[in-house]
Amino acid sequence: MARALTLTQLKNKNDVTRTEIMRMVWNMSIPAILSQITFIAMQYIDAAMVGSLGAQASASVGLVSSASWLLFGITMASTVGFSILVGQRLGAGELDKARSLMHQSFIVNVIVAVAVVFFGLMISNSVPLWMGGNESIAGDSASYFMILVFSIPFFLMRVLSSSLVQATGNMKIPSAVSAATCLLDIFWNFFFIFPSRTYDLSFMELYVPGFGFGVPGAALGTVVAECITSVTIVYYLLRKSELKLVTGEKWKFCAADVINALKLGIPVGIENGVMTAAMVATTRIIAPLGNVALAANIFAIEAEGLCYMPGYGIASAISPIISQCIGAKRYDLVKRCSKYGIILGAMVMGLCGIVMYFICPAIFMIFTPDHAVRELGVKILRIEMLAEPMFGVSIVAAAVLRGAGDTLIPSILNAISIWGIRISLCLILVPTYGLTGAWIAMCIELCCRGTLLLIRYLYSPWKKTGTENRSLTK
Repeated sequence: MARALTLTQLKNKNDVTRTEIMRMVWNMSIPAILSQITFIAMQYIDAAMVGSLGAQASASVGLVSSASWLLFGITMASTVGFSILVGQRLGAGELDKARSLMHQSFIVNVIVAVAVVFFGLMISNSVPLWMGGNESIAGDSASYFMILVFSIPFFLMRVLSSSLVQATGNMKIPSAVSAATCLLDIFWNFFFIFPSRTYDLSFMELYVPGFGFGVPGAALGTVVAECITSVTIVYYLLRKSELKLVTGEKWKFCAADVINALKLGIPVGIENGVMTAAMVATTRIIAPLGNVALAANIFAIEAEGLCYMPGYGIASAISPIISQCIGAKRYDLVKRCSKYGIILGAMVMGLCGIVMYFICPAIFMIFTPDHAVRELGVKILRIEMLAEPMFGVSIVAAAVLRGAGDTLIPSILNAISIWGIRISLCLILVPTYGLTGAWIAMCIELCCRGTLLLIRYLYSPWKKTGTENRSLTK
């Protein structure tokens, strides 16, 4: 079998075949897909570790999960614009400008991280009450949320550095770091969640030390894991990557670069905020249904991740491809790579949905010993599997559009879809059908979202540019 072209080779070659494009898209996607699958597998174990403490412990985490995603999603927006611009500079062969953008991205993201941590600490005690949690879980929920907030600076540095390394076309290192974060999270959870204990093996007794912090220990494990891997990926970026520091090179803060990055990133930040706020609203609608419904909902979301994370893996691979091809003015490759990426995302997630439909009972047996939670979780998750192909379309199409610098309209479409369709349907269906109604609303909304983003992709202004095969600008 012929060796796949690298991104640099592809964008400099005029007579690119369909096979070469498909092979490169797939090869760049594989490390990211494996990373995302590993991430979900580790989340399964993480959820099972908390779930072993009982439905109340699972509900404590589930109650504030959507609020924590809101904070993390907003901070990630500050990385998006810089990664797009760096990819385009690399595509145009302007390494010095790409490195200058990298320097500025670190300054901006440190400021964002400090501000978000301060805000998160201010609201940590109030979040469980805002989410409608009862007194039995409010204390653990507040402690979990407060500790988790301290992981935000490390999380942001890891995401920023990973996105910049991905912009160079290197998917393996960021994927390995992501997987390592999950493994380390589980490793530290063993020490922080559970008390010291002795396992009686057939040939020896194994003593495992522990602090026994319970639910807050899960957040503490995340903080330590993020700290270790963020330092690792930052070191790689600055010392080993294509963007590594150059001795004696001077750079200066450029307001225009920051403004351009923010123009691209702010719509994504608003989108993340609006969409996660919708998840918060959904949790608030579900909370009165009780701890069993809350636990089933969070476990079903965790299980569904095995289906949609491969889509996000393909998306993380396709975005730097599009950015570099745009920078190189290879609009012919932009169109062809984006088409294959979207098709691949729909196919992979559709296949995962079929598999998950049949194996989800076994997945829930891993999560929790509570029979009522298992039964409800399987029921709602199978509803969602019908939407996986269109969910895949929405994920990859959004990544294509972002790679091309089209962030505003997709963000608006996502916001309209989740608030106008999902939340509206939840308010109508949940009072009658309970948690099942919420997941029916989610299934309908994801199909609509995929359709909206596919239409935006097909009629995007940048697709009308450069229909001929253009060579790399000098």
